[in-house]
Amino acid sequence: MNITLQYFQKTLGYSVQNRPIDGVFFGMEAPKQLDTLFIGAFHGDETISGALMHRFLAALKTGQFALQPIDFHKQPILVVPVLNPDGFAANTRVNANLVDLNRNYPTPDWHEENIGTQYYSGKTAGSEPETRLIMELIETYQPKKIVSVHSPYKVINFDGPGRALADRMASHSGYPVVESIGYPTPGSFGTYAGKLRQIPVITLELPPGFDEPPCEDAAPPESLNQVWKDNQASLESAIHF
Repeated sequence: MNITLQYFQKTLGYSVQNRPIDGVFFGMEAPKQLDTLFIGAFHGDETISGALMHRFLAALKTGQFALQPIDFHKQPILVVPVLNPDGFAANTRVNANLVDLNRNYPTPDWHEENIGTQYYSGKTAGSEPETRLIMELIETYQPKKIVSVHSPYKVINFDGPGRALADRMASHSGYPVVESIGYPTPGSFGTYAGKLRQIPVITLELPPGFDEPPCEDAAPPESLNQVWKDNQASLESAIHF
């Protein structure tokens, strides 16, 4: 079923290098509460995450659903396809201040660490404009659920009360559900939004794209077409959940 839906594209904020960080609201331009917030490309070298979010946007804008149509007036959503546009342009994990945005959130376990590496946590928690933007979006729109898209492990990780949502998404994609990604992540977004704020947070780890740098323990690379085929219904199920 193909229908045209009402959506609103907005510049939500700006990166370190003043690139716009755009988002697309579906259903209404300024909802009192979001049903689901989707975020792609925390890490600029995880290019398939941004590509999948752009594919998702294209399908939603034209009403091309894998599952039943969604009434976005009742379930408004926001899609931020690329949170780290500077890293995306440079094909780097970190932002333009050389900070790993998924280690920069103000959590009890945050501490400055990994200086000079691609996992640098930043000088202070919440130091980066991209980090502060997401914190502001959560405060303003109070999302009921959040899906953050990464690569390269091909699993569904969850934080906070997210297990049931992870299981629902996995029932469509076939990806394994894991409670831990397997290594410490102090200052992570999942801890900030999921464990501290008790929002169901999903970290959807895609397999890497063919253009992504090699990573230990990564899943074999897959094409965007295959990843989209596996995940379209999974992403839509997060909204229906």
